[in-house]
Formats: sequence, C-alpha cells, structure tokens
Amino acid sequence: MPSADEQEKAAYVLRHIIKVSGESPVLVGRGLPNEFAPDDLRPGFTLYEDPAGLKPLCSVVPRTTEGGSEDGILVVLAPDGAELGVLRPPARTQRWRRPYEMGLPNGTKLVGRSGTITSWVVYVVLCPLLAIYNVLGFLGGYGGPDWFLPTRTAWRTKGGLGLGRAPLKFYGTTDKYKVRVKRLDPRLAYAQAVLHDSSS
Repeated sequence: MPSADEQEKAAYVLRHIIKVSGESPVLVGRGLPNEFAPDDLRPGFTLYEDPAGLKPLCSVVPRTTEGGSEDGILVVLAPDGAELGVLRPPARTQRWRRPYEMGLPNGTKLVGRSGTITSWVVYVVLCPLLAIYNVLGFLGGYGGPDWFLPTRTAWRTKGGLGLGRAPLKFYGTTDKYKVRVKRLDPRLAYAQAVLHDSSS
C-alpha cells in the first residue's frame, strides 16, 4: 500500500504501488483520465508511470453488454484505446483454488489457480500438526493462529498440461510476481497483479 508521503505527492487517489525490479515503480490510481477513456466506460483504475498522473500505461474498466449491464469481465486498455486483454476475476463464492483468467488479444486464455496440487496435498497432510502447533502456541501465550493457505499461482494456457514456463507467476512466500515479457504484455500482468493482490 502507498505511504502517506506517496499519497500526498500523487495527482490522484493511489490504490497500490507495484515495485518493478530494476525499474521505476508503477502507480495505480483510482478512476480514469478524462482524455483517456470513452464516455461509455465506467471508471475502474489506471496504472501510471509517474506520480503526477501524466503518463498512463493502461486502464482497467468493467465490460458492459449491449443492454448496458456489466458481465463481470474487465477490459485492459492501452492509452490509445487499444484492447490489451481481458481479465475475469474469480467468483467470490469460490474458495478452493480460485481461478484468475486472462484473455489475450490473439485469443489465448491463461488461467491461474491459487496453490499447486502438490502444495495443497502437503498442506492437508500437515494440517493436524499445524492445529497442534497453534493450540500450543495459544496456550503458551504466543498469540493468534499462524495458518497460511497455499497461494503460489502460475498463469498457464487454459486446457494445457501445465508444462513449460508460465507467462506470469506469483510466489506466495515472497509476495512477488514474475512476468515473462516475451509471452505477456507487462501492462496486462500489472493489471492482473493488482486484481489478484486485492482479492487474495
């Protein structure tokens, strides 16, 4: 989350700051620049290169049907209005291995699910030990429970075998994302990271 100093210097209400390894951070502001979005799109959020809000990278807006209602899909738009891709956040009712879907302009669909099958198997096997550990810690004055669900997420081709390098990965132990820029537009990856971080 942005600091008070970063909030004060920004030209808009900051929601997040994405720290990019070896580069300047990407700032996430609420709403859309006036000259940036068509009038028929409802405000979402915009990613910027600068705190002044003069260099937008992309905006994320809800997609609407012909009847004017939202269908749960978010469109990621470049500053010139070109569609970079679509994002489908998981349903709030789904709890186990929630799918985060990305649609690329070439028709490729990527799906990321929280936790790998292996990490969930290990988690289930160790669950009784974690319960004992938490009870002993509570009785010993340690405090609240220490319980973490598997969160590593890799976005891979929908329907694929899950082999090869994923275009986007989230490492839950370090809270870092890794994007392979030759396979995925970084702006789409940043937008997905904001949604993933805010809903996980």
